[in-house]
Amino acid sequence: MKKLRSVYAGLLVVLALVAGASPAAAASRWFDATNGQLLDTGWPVGNTDSVGWAQAGRAAQGFCGDRGYVGGFLNGHQLGNRKGVICTDAQDARGLDATKGQLSDTGWPVDDTNSVGWAQAARAAQGFCSERDYVGGFLNGHQLGNRRGVVCVGARDAQWFDATKGQLLDTGWPVEDTNRVGWAQAARAAQGFCSERGFVGGFLNGHQLGNRKGVICLR
Repeated sequence: MKKLRSVYAGLLVVLALVAGASPAAAASRWFDATNGQLLDTGWPVGNTDSVGWAQAGRAAQGFCGDRGYVGGFLNGHQLGNRKGVICTDAQDARGLDATKGQLSDTGWPVDDTNSVGWAQAARAAQGFCSERDYVGGFLNGHQLGNRRGVVCVGARDAQWFDATKGQLLDTGWPVEDTNRVGWAQAARAAQGFCSERGFVGGFLNGHQLGNRKGVICLR
């Protein structure tokens, strides 16, 4: 219960910081989406710790798209009927349809968003977006035929950090290995790391080397 209260307090602090923001004032924005709002997208998210990353990604895409944003992602946080969603607009982000071949060319194939691990999908998105001069990006879970939805974010509104395991541990959500930790815990770690540095939110890009994990933070 103590941890739940601390999460709720964190939600209130971040919401207070961004409550006055708009897509014109900031490239990204945190929303507290209700279970019903996510259900309305056609992709229910009852519990971020048990739903697959791709379904959560499609829910976030639908929620953010309905509000005029290019895309978005769930940041793993949840309290009662609410789930944290970070939406990013078109100031410095772009939605792209990547082919399976293009993702495979990154070294991290994504044959099916519903079965590939989140970290491998994240590395594929990172490679795909960086090859197109973006800071990073994420798969939104959607797929049709040979195509996979990717949202890429540029340097105006995003920054790559190499977070240490200790820095992520300090958020309360340790990430020992991106290939083994759940997507929601990794998302909460990224949210904590980025918000502590004045960003609206962020996500791990799946890459890791030694003590470091790649994090993309969004303004």
